[in-house]
Amino acid sequence: MVTRINNNRNQNDYSIRIPLDMFQFTEASGKTWPVAFKWPDIDGVTTDVTIDKIISVTNLVEQKSGTVGDRYECEIEGKIVYIYYTKLTPRKWFKIVPCSEVEYKSYYKLPGESQMLMVAEQEHKYNSQSGKTD
Repeated sequence: MVTRINNNRNQNDYSIRIPLDMFQFTEASGKTWPVAFKWPDIDGVTTDVTIDKIISVTNLVEQKSGTVGDRYECEIEGKIVYIYYTKLTPRKWFKIVPCSEVEYKSYYKLPGESQMLMVAEQEHKYNSQSGKTD
């Protein structure tokens, strides 16, 4: 059974996907289970985090990105944490972390995006100085 993620969030709620270096156990049938992962700290230092218990595994389809995979509900140091595994190539482990709009836009900024904005600003200045309208 495939469950769809229902995002009943405000537009001001942002989250980013943090890729994880995961230590996993793989059964002969191909089923994978997360064991531990490396979590990057603010200082850039990584910490090894061990998963104490896997509570549930849910198959998911994310409508926005078209991602198909599993959501693992895990207990880590007494807290419930959701870790995701994509089944499509490339297969990746990641964690979704809530963030501010500024963090979201800086994390997902496309290469060259700032340069495109500068060119658009320069064109607008030129057109407004020369009396041209867009």
